[in-house]
Amino acid sequence: MRSEGTHAYDPDLHEPGSLAASGGCSVHQQDGSSTTCTREAVASFRDQQGRWQSACSTALEELVDRGEIEPLGQGA
Repeated sequence: MRSEGTHAYDPDLHEPGSLAASGGCSVHQQDGSSTTCTREAVASFRDQQGRWQSACSTALEELVDRGEIEPLGQGA
């Protein structure tokens, strides 16, 4: 199931005080990797549970390649 669309990163879409709201990559925070992603968020999107997530350029490319989200500027 794809998200409702991918938008340019917008901190106002994210929960106040969250990593996503502060410009971090919430995708890589949640993927369980042992390293912390230090890249800046470039996109905001809703995950399958309807929560807003943020993605760095690498995470955005990975999600698009897997068909989980639309490229920036596409979708509903």
